[in-house]
Amino acid sequence: MLLAVVIIAPVNSVAAQHGAREAALRPNFDPGAPPQTRLRLAPYLTFGAKIELDYEFVRNLDLNDAEDDNLSLLTPEVELAFSFDPTRHLQAFLNFELSQELALAEPQDRERRLRVELKEAFLFLKDLAAGRLALQIRRQRFNDDREWLYDEELDAVRLFSRLAALELQLSVSRNGLFRKDFLDEESKELINNYLLYGRYRLGEEVALAAYVFLRDDRSPERQLPIFFGLHSSGDLSDNLGYWLELAHVRGRDGSRKIRGWGIDAGLTYEFGPPLRPSVTVAYAFGSGDGDPSDRVDRRFRQTDLQENEARFSGVTRFKYYGELLDPELSNLLIFTGGIGIRPTRRSSVDLVYHYYLQDKATTGIRGAELDADPSGLSKRLGSEIDVVMGYEELKDIDVKLVLGYFIPGRAFPKADSGYFVNFEIGWEF
Repeated sequence: MLLAVVIIAPVNSVAAQHGAREAALRPNFDPGAPPQTRLRLAPYLTFGAKIELDYEFVRNLDLNDAEDDNLSLLTPEVELAFSFDPTRHLQAFLNFELSQELALAEPQDRERRLRVELKEAFLFLKDLAAGRLALQIRRQRFNDDREWLYDEELDAVRLFSRLAALELQLSVSRNGLFRKDFLDEESKELINNYLLYGRYRLGEEVALAAYVFLRDDRSPERQLPIFFGLHSSGDLSDNLGYWLELAHVRGRDGSRKIRGWGIDAGLTYEFGPPLRPSVTVAYAFGSGDGDPSDRVDRRFRQTDLQENEARFSGVTRFKYYGELLDPELSNLLIFTGGIGIRPTRRSSVDLVYHYYLQDKATTGIRGAELDADPSGLSKRLGSEIDVVMGYEELKDIDVKLVLGYFIPGRAFPKADSGYFVNFEIGWEF
């Protein structure tokens, strides 16, 4: 069965979805974006490449100093992109990535494979119907502003359209319908995705959106969550920005009904020069389930396609629920405060603090990176402090450094703290 993703959105915004992205649309480092195809190889054929080096060090994911579970990984990556544009109505785009995880230290032997991935391969028909429609077919990147809904390459067909200030999206897709890694026979995901998305712009400063997103799991687990959501973001004044995510999920998880809701809201106030300091406050809540034995699961959950990455007022995107804990917003309350500065126009430093509570005390944290489980006797999971630094002053070179420190709460009795370091450098040409 060929999956189709039909998305109705403004044609002018489609450039943000395909490989030949304008530099103006990418003012901040986004490791998930394909290289810009700026080098001409032949008539109508352009090429772009990106080289990245990623180093990650994690200590104490089990929150136990007595166990040696340090993880140290060095991952070089090479990404190649080709764009064929014979007319203003047609684009063919390919994006490959070659990567290899090199384990400098890890607690146990694990296979670190060479990966050759086909990240994107699509045909893009644009400026149809007097510039109001566009069609995109096969593997392509899906991502929203805050990657709260998704950030994934999906096999799909998409239709884009715009009616004045209204953008609409309708989609059907699947993750991994065709092989992604040429060197691995990975199992295919049996989940069809259906999306209806509408976005309305109030001038240049504020956007409002509503969506329905259904994930139809055809595996024996038979999960069928349906997400009804509202999104809004923009600038309330020259110095004050905001975001709002509000979603309700229902449907079925096996024999149980799903009935959960979540919210994520925040404000960022930026002062003037010098350093352009900023202050951010945010609150996120995903409902929990107080009675796991009944027929209704009241836990909110995200789509499993999300990355939860954005920026506050700096140049660098980061995991806004915590770089080390990195949980899914489910059965959680997260209070976040951050301060940032911009030493130069294209560099930034952010200090971010998170405080975590469970809605209902349980022995798990959905999607978290920790190897330790809470006791289920307290809602207080703990707190995390992250330092995020980004530097983009050198042309086509992006540098990012993240330091994370997790402090366990009462839900982890006698637990020790965890540490995280991530360094990324990328060169695009």
